[in-house]
Amino acid sequence: MTTDLLLTNARVLALYPQQLMANAVAVSGETILAVGDATVLRSLSGPKTQVIDCNGQTLMPGFVDAHLHLLALAGSLTGVDCSEATVQSIDDLKVVISRQAAQTPPGEWIRGYGYDDLSLREARHPTRWDLDSATSQHPVRLNHRSGHGTVLNSRGLALVGIGQNTPDPIDGVIQREPNSGEPTGLIFEMAGFLTERLGSEPDRQDEGISRLNQKLLEYGITSVQDAGPNNNPARWSVFQDLVDRERLLSRVTMMAGASHLEEFTNAGMAWGYGYDRLRLGHAKTMLTMTTGDLYPAPLVLRALVSECHRAGFPVAIHAVEGEAVTAAARILGDDRFLGDSGGDSALCDRIEHCSECTTNVLGLVRASGAMVVTQPGFIYWNGDRYLDRVEPEMLPHLYPVDSWLRAGVSVAFSSDAPVIDPNPWLGIYAAVTGCTKSQAHFSKHQANSRKSGISVLEALRLYTIGGACAEGTEQVKGSIQAGKLADLILVDADPTRVSEAALKDIKTVLTMIGGKVVWGRGSPRKD
Repeated sequence: MTTDLLLTNARVLALYPQQLMANAVAVSGETILAVGDATVLRSLSGPKTQVIDCNGQTLMPGFVDAHLHLLALAGSLTGVDCSEATVQSIDDLKVVISRQAAQTPPGEWIRGYGYDDLSLREARHPTRWDLDSATSQHPVRLNHRSGHGTVLNSRGLALVGIGQNTPDPIDGVIQREPNSGEPTGLIFEMAGFLTERLGSEPDRQDEGISRLNQKLLEYGITSVQDAGPNNNPARWSVFQDLVDRERLLSRVTMMAGASHLEEFTNAGMAWGYGYDRLRLGHAKTMLTMTTGDLYPAPLVLRALVSECHRAGFPVAIHAVEGEAVTAAARILGDDRFLGDSGGDSALCDRIEHCSECTTNVLGLVRASGAMVVTQPGFIYWNGDRYLDRVEPEMLPHLYPVDSWLRAGVSVAFSSDAPVIDPNPWLGIYAAVTGCTKSQAHFSKHQANSRKSGISVLEALRLYTIGGACAEGTEQVKGSIQAGKLADLILVDADPTRVSEAALKDIKTVLTMIGGKVVWGRGSPRKD
């Protein structure tokens, strides 16, 4: 067989257990034909074979981000930047909103992203009245950096139908003035409510999608898993349009909102539905403590999990707090061992985030058989705040990746973007070093339980083959092996040979999806 593409003069990091020494990869169509020595693989080339000289740089599988929010990320790239880098006070917030209002037609929405009440000088959330003082001519919507909170101004509240007499949704909270009962503008866990009232059309702006596509490819992210708990068949159509028109080039797995299970089943859609560019993933549900108690109640969640399993969907449960992780692990373990799933026992359930995981909770997670899909990048971006504000006895149990691995728990890495930047190298750096953005070292605060981070190779695998395992596609991607998809990236340094400190600075040189170069920094030499 003649190869279509030959990548030579590379240091190949195949990232599967039997790591072989190789300097070349042959590609036929969209798949890898062979991996090995260039002198041998050149025998597969023909007159039409394209040859790319990798100039001694490192070739590895593309990153698989196992948990992010695609359209929210696209929106954040065109909305008003309200992050700590731009805004340090509510007065600053008013200024950036006013500037945006001056160039926005009256009546159009102004959307801001990434504000953090804890980083503001006032150490509080902005209110509707704060935003009203910035503009009275526009509805304003500000998303908290966590993705779980939103602030609306008075026009925004009116447009979505929130007033003094609007009851709290069963799974959300409308913050109110204690004396008058008037909404302050701050709402929690109401993204689905807002989508229902406003639709998702603003998220589909071409500029945002273009920037999103560019960012993913620049970071070498060739596959993503959208973790929207409100994803429904209509959202599937949005992604299908973006993928089919090649507006979004990375492969997409869209989780199914568990609350829309009947809609998917009625449409004949189950886990794995779709094709290589777009597939349907786990049934996503939230388990939160926003209202002070677990929501949904464990008995309700248990019934939902069994229903999803019977419909052929493994589940992905959002669980951050230790109480939520405990409940999620117990429910998944019970459904697994009681045989209530009624479906394919090989389908692996997931616990998303698993941010707080003490030794006792870890045992429940291990017994559940669930995979943990977590975000080590939070250590980098939020670690300094954790060190200041988290109880010292809890610090050892935040994102304990090495403990999970030693206990035999399957793990995959992700970013949860736009909550944090989706750059995989920052997550890898944090997972390996335990260092925050200021280079404070988490490990010295965790000497009794976590004496070191994981290895570079382990971190790389969790961001590649681990992500593929999380969506059930490890047979076709996530490592450089013959027969797998040629989703490859070339990077400017060998992560196994640079200093740990240099990991965060590694850059992608070239990104390839299905044997096609889709992004490049400079021009690798082609023969």
